[in-house]
Amino acid sequence: MASFRMATLLAFIVAGFVFSSVAEAQEGGSDDFSMFLGYMLPNQIEGVADIVPMFGGRYAFGLSGVGSVELEGMNTHSEGIDFTTLAASLRGEIPVMHGIHGIVYGGPDLHYYIPRGDTVRHTDYGVHVGIGGLMLVTDTLWLRADLRFNGNPGTALLLLFGAMFRMPGGS
Repeated sequence: MASFRMATLLAFIVAGFVFSSVAEAQEGGSDDFSMFLGYMLPNQIEGVADIVPMFGGRYAFGLSGVGSVELEGMNTHSEGIDFTTLAASLRGEIPVMHGIHGIVYGGPDLHYYIPRGDTVRHTDYGVHVGIGGLMLVTDTLWLRADLRFNGNPGTALLLLFGAMFRMPGGS
């Protein structure tokens, strides 16, 4: 059953990038940096049972005709939990109309955390897939909202909101 879920997740990621690469190839990728705040809703992560606030940042660089590679770090020190995630994503962007874009992304995660009531750090690997939206504010400032699903350890749903700064010359 787990292999079927993983295959389904990978199929959605690949389909998203196939459809978004057409839009990205027309406009070309660019470098961007973003900062965000949000919440992690964990499920079946031992010692991490409460909804916890998260904060972090991302850096993305464009790949010609494929989308963007996005590197991310996020952290929380809340509810007796120390939870850090490092992630890499392949991100596709789909222009909906001038100033509004949809995004789809996915990739591997590295989780480094201390559960509540424990003193030992745990390291786990996982994957994530997400969708989101971008709204243009100025030539270089975009507002970004994400809904992201993490798999392993356990599962988690993340709701993230932030600001993205795109280098001049990008879409």
